[in-house]
Amino acid sequence: MDPKDKAVRLSLVDLPSLPALLMEALQYTSDDKSLTVFADKISQDPPMVIRILRIANSPFYGMSREISSLRQAIALLGINRVRDMLLGVCFSNILPVRHKDFNYPLFLHHSMAVADYARQLATYTGIGQDIAFSAGLLHDIGLLVIVVLFPDDFSRILNEPIPNRIEAERRILGFDHTEIGGKAAMKWNLPVAIQEAIELHETQPAYDSAKSLALLVYAANLLVTETEQRENTGLELQEAITDVLDKLDIPIDQATFWASTSREFADQIVAVL
Repeated sequence: MDPKDKAVRLSLVDLPSLPALLMEALQYTSDDKSLTVFADKISQDPPMVIRILRIANSPFYGMSREISSLRQAIALLGINRVRDMLLGVCFSNILPVRHKDFNYPLFLHHSMAVADYARQLATYTGIGQDIAFSAGLLHDIGLLVIVVLFPDDFSRILNEPIPNRIEAERRILGFDHTEIGGKAAMKWNLPVAIQEAIELHETQPAYDSAKSLALLVYAANLLVTETEQRENTGLELQEAITDVLDKLDIPIDQATFWASTSREFADQIVAVL
């Protein structure tokens, strides 16, 4: 076994299991006929219900009347959106992150924006919107794993005089957050397509790449990152964006609009968590 791969696997032994409710939400789709059972299970966790209702009643959704029950939220917002909310709430509690150098709200905001963007891209491709959202939400899970398992090294990575975070991670750890994120997803028995999307979300796709979940998440991460750093957008990033939008047959104006609405969605979710 490669020494680097062995080190990653040994490190993941200390990684906690995913919350049971998050695992159920990841497996759940709008085609599932056990909606009542699923809603009842969420209802057994009152703090979770309260947080979902706070999100449902946020200005982002502009409801004309107050949503006072989980079933109302499901009826008015739709199954998919409530599931997205649940995933966001569960994800905010996924790992016990306490690190002076890690900006968790910013990390969560980026994850939620990429998740929503991937879901919207899925409407153009025929790929399931549910799994696209889940993969987008979890794409940077490797960063959380590094913070939890290698807190001192994480601080060193931030202080490295290298603009490329991937290179800094590899120099200090011997691997990067995409690699350990993919291994963590495997340990948690997440769908193989999500594992691949996590591993490839920073890898520029080949010229003849077919539309896939990994390509969607790569594109979503790229476009959201561009809106977060627009004043520093370089020629290389612009060319990568043009290339991936051509592969997906998505107009730039549509892509820009989705980037904006996805960040607005993330604003609302993070504000009430």
